[in-house]
Amino acid sequence: MRFEKQTKEHLRVYLTASDLSVRGIAIDTIVGESGQDLWRELLETAEAEFGFMPQGTVDLNVTMFPRDGLVIDVQKVEAAAPESDQEQVEIRLTIDVIHHLIYQFEDIEDVINASVRLFPHMQQTEQGGALYHYDGRYYLHFVEVLKPDVEERLAAILSEYGRTTTVSPYVMMEYGKTIQTEQAVKQLYDTFA
Repeated sequence: MRFEKQTKEHLRVYLTASDLSVRGIAIDTIVGESGQDLWRELLETAEAEFGFMPQGTVDLNVTMFPRDGLVIDVQKVEAAAPESDQEQVEIRLTIDVIHHLIYQFEDIEDVINASVRLFPHMQQTEQGGALYHYDGRYYLHFVEVLKPDVEERLAAILSEYGRTTTVSPYVMMEYGKTIQTEQAVKQLYDTFA
């Protein structure tokens, strides 16, 4: 479990599939009792390590990447009423499941290296990936629903060079720069390999 402090009121937590496995949590049971234990552990760690004192209402926005794990945005919404002597925390949970592959890369070299390794698998995709630049980073996005074995192979390669992200492709299209709308992997391979 890795925490990143975004602001005083906002933390981002990354849990890999192995983090969940160690805790005995399956990604599809995250809203059940095992999920409650995870939220409790998460909030206790946030308080102990970051001074993030949850009071009142807390939003947990969970983005699930079925093969990779979870990204959880924890945000304080409102503090408890001052006259309240109970330390009750209301958790509002939102879950989004990402079925397409989208990976973030720190620099173009990582995208090129990933593309060289991905290229032999591109005949098993329809669009061959789109490439965006947004907020100083590069994003490779496979929009189509891939066969599970193909998705697994691509995700394994992509995770060696980049990481999953919660940035929506729609945000990248609107506010970022579209470098290549399709066949990005082939274009990078042809140009740099």
